[in-house]
Amino acid sequence: MFMQIFKQTHNNNALFIAASAVVLALFIVSFLTFTLYKPKTIMKISNIQGYKSEVTNSIPYPSGSKEISVGNTSYGRKVTLEASKTVSELNNYYNNIFDAKGWEVEYNETVSGTVITKYKNEGSFITVTISKQPDLNNTIVVLDEVIGD
Repeated sequence: MFMQIFKQTHNNNALFIAASAVVLALFIVSFLTFTLYKPKTIMKISNIQGYKSEVTNSIPYPSGSKEISVGNTSYGRKVTLEASKTVSELNNYYNNIFDAKGWEVEYNETVSGTVITKYKNEGSFITVTISKQPDLNNTIVVLDEVIGD
């Protein structure tokens, strides 16, 4: 009986050692194949470029505001925001922003609580429309940007 257990254990150990040797050999071959692999290049590419970014004037948003919509137009882009500030606060905010960037006020009008201001700088225009909606607690701001050449 002792001899049967010894033969069975010896056979199991031999099988385990043989399987381990095969796995180790496969690992070594795979590792060497991976590290020594050099793909053939058809043509050297030297001028790789990333995505083209659009040149737009970055218009900051007031704190606490939320974008409702953003869309590109044939002439620039249009952004609609919802803000928790008053019409007067938002009008002062954008006047300060554009004044600091050197933009000039080309047009300014207040009609029924809605303020429309058009800013101009080197052929680019941004119209800021700020209105308090009677059914909403927040104020709506529309930034309509026309990018010049």
